[in-house]
Amino acid sequence: MKAKGWVFLILTMLVIWAGIMLTGEDVLPAICWYVMLLVIAIGFYPLASLLFPRFADKGFAFGGVLGFICCSWLMWILSSLHILPFTTLWVVVTAVICMAAVWITAALDKRRSLKILVTELPMEEILCHIFVFTLAFFFFVYVKCVNPDAYGTERMMDYAFMQTMYRSPYMPAEDMWFAGESINYYYYGQYLCTYLTKLAFTDVSFGYNLSLCMCFALCVTLVFSLAGEAASFRKIPLSRPVTSVLSVIAVCFAASSHYIIFNFLIPHLWDMMKLEGNKPSFWYADATRYIGYHPDTDDKTAHEFPAYSFLLGDLHAHVINIFVVLTILALLLSFMKQHTEEDGYKPKKTALDPKLMLIGGLLGISMMENFWDFPIYFIVAGSVLLAISLRSGMTGKEVALTTALQGVEVLLIAFAVSLPFHLGFKGMVNGIGISEKHTPVYQLAILWALPLSLLAAHIIAMLGQAEGENLRAVMRSFDRAELFIALIGLCGAGLILMPELIYIKDIYTGSYKRFNTMFKLSYQAFILLGLCTGFSVSRMAFRHRTPGEKKWGIIALVLLIWTGGYFITGLRMSAGNIFDREKFKGLRADRYLEREEPADAMAVEWIKSNVPAGSLVLESPGSSYTLNNRVSVLTGCPTIIGWHTHEWLWRNNVDVVNERGTEVDNIYTSADTAHVRGILEKYGVDYIFVGSCEYEKYGLTMDVNRLMHYGEPVYSAQGESSEVDYVIKVEL
Repeated sequence: MKAKGWVFLILTMLVIWAGIMLTGEDVLPAICWYVMLLVIAIGFYPLASLLFPRFADKGFAFGGVLGFICCSWLMWILSSLHILPFTTLWVVVTAVICMAAVWITAALDKRRSLKILVTELPMEEILCHIFVFTLAFFFFVYVKCVNPDAYGTERMMDYAFMQTMYRSPYMPAEDMWFAGESINYYYYGQYLCTYLTKLAFTDVSFGYNLSLCMCFALCVTLVFSLAGEAASFRKIPLSRPVTSVLSVIAVCFAASSHYIIFNFLIPHLWDMMKLEGNKPSFWYADATRYIGYHPDTDDKTAHEFPAYSFLLGDLHAHVINIFVVLTILALLLSFMKQHTEEDGYKPKKTALDPKLMLIGGLLGISMMENFWDFPIYFIVAGSVLLAISLRSGMTGKEVALTTALQGVEVLLIAFAVSLPFHLGFKGMVNGIGISEKHTPVYQLAILWALPLSLLAAHIIAMLGQAEGENLRAVMRSFDRAELFIALIGLCGAGLILMPELIYIKDIYTGSYKRFNTMFKLSYQAFILLGLCTGFSVSRMAFRHRTPGEKKWGIIALVLLIWTGGYFITGLRMSAGNIFDREKFKGLRADRYLEREEPADAMAVEWIKSNVPAGSLVLESPGSSYTLNNRVSVLTGCPTIIGWHTHEWLWRNNVDVVNERGTEVDNIYTSADTAHVRGILEKYGVDYIFVGSCEYEKYGLTMDVNRLMHYGEPVYSAQGESSEVDYVIKVEL
């Protein structure tokens, strides 16, 4: 191993040591996760080297992602078919079987012996990416130790999904907020995190935050690797590391120019001009709520991005799926690197290319995890595959037929991979609408002018170098890396335009018609354009062709680094001074209830220890984003009805949600014992919980003594107030 490899190894060990020192008593779960992810990456290295033969690290970083996706999917299929239960034992067994199969297959491969595989191991590159992952992972572990609570926004919902699946023997798990029915939401991302939680021998209280740490670290590492591989097409000194670092800033740490304008320029201008009144202030969430909010209009939208998601701490589908979509992009880049016009592009051979099959598989995962990403990256994949075909020696008809057949193959694989999910899933979409509201041009410019101008400059520079008399010749004259970046950048630009034309109809109406559509599309646009931005800034500032290009490249570099300061600002606003050890709370995500309602926390711990998994524990329904339904969230035990608006969205039927809410109210307040017994029997209620939320919601209309008529109190404890928490075992 060369000196560079030893440097990365030593740096990695230093980061691990620092992480152990700073994390304290919760370091063991973090180490378990780290080791588990490293083992999977090693276990799937032979597959990675096959898929990414021209990557500098042979795809080591992406191989780890493909590894735990394959292992978790196998367990999910077997559990969904009720062949194997979703237990820690079988989770470990399936992972070992998958890794053993990969290495056995590699050993039997006559074209690549294990000796060659090991001797050609790019150790320096692998250690570089391990160092990047280690640094990002333990940095975010420390951040989550300062702000670990899965409370507020939709963190409770995400935690509830994981806790429910953690205690469920089979998939899909029963909906914790709609007893008797399975989860009707894109739950697969939380399932994947639950799978890894079991594989690392931890529980959800640690697994929730460690999943976020993993997502952050993978986002940084995969962008670093992907951008570096794009830059490596041309052998220019420092091109790879500069492009990698700038792309990481653009995708993982930066915000839009809104951050510069509203956090710096406007406040400073206010002071310089000595204007009267309240000086405008900036909150880190403002960068995601601009259109429709500033100024206030009847067209409310969201335009989030990865840095905000990581700071917020929601373990949402679009956050978990980041490493999936980055892996799809890496497979497409590898496809473009491997299938060149010089090698001879053979359509029949590419139909059996494992990269194409895995793209289909990952799109199937996206269907179950964050459905919006499926059509988005199907189009991205189609554009790249079409470009590869156009560069080949095929005729126009052959290009069209080949691309169409590849699209059909990808679709069939995607639907096959996700078939069990779709068989039990009821859609929440009510069609496509024409956008009646449109974003003012100046707001679009504030949000997207920088990446779109860099994309335009990139394409203009490409066209300026184009040669040839026909389309095929022109396509061949393009540098493959620059073509790849241009294609994904154009797809990102299309995602920005789309909400101005159409929107997907769901339960949100009125001022929020475009909310979800713009949110989901602009999120992926930010990732695609972020990769384009890092590449373009690196090329213009450090690989410029003209002095003018260098000047604009340096300006763009300054703006990019400036927007990258958003993460530091947002971290300070959301978590305070992370270096203040008094703020240190540890990694557990469930301790907030001990501070908010200590009596409820003790009752919840009793339920987790004494109530069988899957038992229906009745609690009062409540509003979203509040402490309501904390029992089902923290125990995984289902209740009759939970957060009202969320279940309305998932069931796409407000009447059935209201009906269940009324029935729960009747149980707690009605004096008609026969009617109440009928409801308890209808849903098979096992326990009735009485705690702070129930006292607050029902007050004097709830007679605890009357509830005792339906069963025996098996737990009771008085909190700081005179109210007594009860767990009543129903006996009808």
